[in-house]
Amino acid sequence: MAKKKSREPEEVNCEGDPSPMIDCCFLLLMFFIVNASQITVSKDPSVNMPHAVSASEMKDANGCIVVNVFADPDVMGAKNPKALEKFNQTYAAYPGTVWGVADASQNSIGYNSGQSQQLSEFITKQREAMEAKGIKPEMIRLYLRGDADAPWSRSSGAIRAAAAAGVSNIVFGSLPAEN
Repeated sequence: MAKKKSREPEEVNCEGDPSPMIDCCFLLLMFFIVNASQITVSKDPSVNMPHAVSASEMKDANGCIVVNVFADPDVMGAKNPKALEKFNQTYAAYPGTVWGVADASQNSIGYNSGQSQQLSEFITKQREAMEAKGIKPEMIRLYLRGDADAPWSRSSGAIRAAAAAGVSNIVFGSLPAEN
């Protein structure tokens, strides 16, 4: 019998070019970044949020007009000096601020208790901008982030300003109860 020659296996290059995969991942990443709706709420660290037993996480912040209601500066400073310092830096141009909002550019604007009409005009502009984006009017709501030590009159003033602006759906911000 004839002896068969053993053949050495030929070398096969199994390396793939990762460039198409990287391009595909980059395109998917860009797609998700561009199409993701921004679901954020302006959280002012100067607000000492109250705790509630039945607090639940807000699933969709789309359509929220955020109004921060502040406590008196002396109360705020007694509880958290850093919060008072941040508050004074943020709202230095707005003396007597009791309500704080952030515009579309995330610039902070402060209103004092005598400026409820201006607060109502701000809420109206925000509502109109959201309606122009296609958000249904019944889905537009005021997200009220009231300080635990703020007088109720400040929160009710913000609610009245929202009602004058045509926003009647109110969400009260709170934190889960501490155990």
